[in-house]
Amino acid sequence: MLDTPLLRPLEAEDLPAWLAIEHACFPDPWSEQQLSAQLKQTRNRCFGLFELNQLVGFAVFSTVLDEAELLQIAIAPGQQGKGLAAMLLSQSIDTLQQAEIIRFMLEVRASNDVAIRLYKKLGFNEDGRRKGYYPALDGREDAVLMSLTAEPNLT
Repeated sequence: MLDTPLLRPLEAEDLPAWLAIEHACFPDPWSEQQLSAQLKQTRNRCFGLFELNQLVGFAVFSTVLDEAELLQIAIAPGQQGKGLAAMLLSQSIDTLQQAEIIRFMLEVRASNDVAIRLYKKLGFNEDGRRKGYYPALDGREDAVLMSLTAEPNLT
């Protein structure tokens, strides 16, 4: 029997594994202090996806009223390509909808075709661009702005 990955809120004990994924996935990773600060922000929601009790991915959202902005999402390099990012993001959105969040926003590097395809598959629409938002090897790179408005949870 295969263990289904489990989504749960990240905790301080998860910081070492979270930091390892952070450093493996991002050219400009957040520090341990920055990650720890995300856990302490009352407006933030930090989710981890665990497989066999091992952190395989995370998503960090900032929330205000009925909106959430995806600040970061990553899957450990050895776990990529298995549909875990879609599972992580869709389960995170479902969890946030239970807290009456209905609008989800994000920005992504224009060159990140894999992520853009994932977001579109999950129902996100492109809203615009921020010119030269991200640093890049050859100067600056645009950010694609995307959003999803979900149906309000009426239960």
